[in-house]
Amino acid sequence: MNAAMFANDGKTDARIDVKIDAKIDVKKVKETQNWPHDRPLMCCAVSPCGQFVAAGAQDENLLLWRLDSGEKRLVHGHSSWVGAIAFHPDRRHLLAGDLHGVLRCWDYQALSSAPAGSVSAKPVWETVDAHRWVQAAVPHPNGKLWITAGLEGEIRLWNATDGKAAGEWRGHDTELYSLALHPNGQHLLSGDLFGRVQVWNLASGKVERTLEAKPLHTRKEDFLADVGGVRSIAVSPDGALIAVGGMTDAESNTFCPGKPAVLIFEFASGKLLRTLRPKQKSDGPIKGLAFLADGTLVAHGEHLNAVSSLEFFPPNATESAHSITRESGYAISLHPDGKRLAIAAFAPNGRGGNGRHAKPGEYVPNKGALVVYQYADL
Repeated sequence: MNAAMFANDGKTDARIDVKIDAKIDVKKVKETQNWPHDRPLMCCAVSPCGQFVAAGAQDENLLLWRLDSGEKRLVHGHSSWVGAIAFHPDRRHLLAGDLHGVLRCWDYQALSSAPAGSVSAKPVWETVDAHRWVQAAVPHPNGKLWITAGLEGEIRLWNATDGKAAGEWRGHDTELYSLALHPNGQHLLSGDLFGRVQVWNLASGKVERTLEAKPLHTRKEDFLADVGGVRSIAVSPDGALIAVGGMTDAESNTFCPGKPAVLIFEFASGKLLRTLRPKQKSDGPIKGLAFLADGTLVAHGEHLNAVSSLEFFPPNATESAHSITRESGYAISLHPDGKRLAIAAFAPNGRGGNGRHAKPGEYVPNKGALVVYQYADL
């Protein structure tokens, strides 16, 4: 995200652009922190101040870690899984959206001052029935609004101060999964189940054009449902490229295995330039995407029936230059120092299958972890 995207009224701190002149040696990437949680993590975000990582998990809690110490706070207040998280550039607030369609704005600086452990606190504001499942959230570049997307297929705007509805944009006719801001501060991108990426003009709230990522959607005659969709979007630091993550060629709508893929589009023309595949054999969609400061694309897939991996694609490359075998990763967030990234991850419980053969009272849920990788010298 570019600091110039956000208005700065003198009362808040804008984010600082990170400049890395040399190419990043992705083969020297190393795991530096791995903090477990007793449920899989669904999303994560690093704060603009760089001191915290927030995450949502399959347990109705908002999680907040201090990066320097690993101190963890479980913030109660949601009644469903938290599936979307975004920090405001004011370095004070974050937005969390859950699968009951509830949005809650939190003062994370206040939360961080509470003792580590379980925290009961009131949100700054709460909005119920915001969506039929909140799937994605980003701050508007003007700093005055939040932008969210949900399964009903609509983009909605909310006043950042009190959470009151501030607009609704309709340009999709199916479920929405992903949002991304363009670094020019003028455009928003949204991705849906049918493999369409709409490019919105933020000033007018109108769709300027559509990027067709239809290979990421599959619906065969014997399928009971549509499978796939645009599960992640990332924009290159210079704004020239759009990366769209998901999977192609789904084999069924049971466990939905397919071929993970990233489609690279030229932003100016909307032309599809190339399709990237993980080096490791995998069968789930690409859920996490991020461009590093030198233009390297980082992608993480979901593990269905095969292993997953964290992949690094150099600028203009057609193949991964480095691959790290991992369990599922559901989101990637870059640290503002331009040297680290955080992953919302899955961690197996050691039991095979989905627990259907367990006796009553014996089922052990799968776990999760917040994993931090360092890819440049601190």
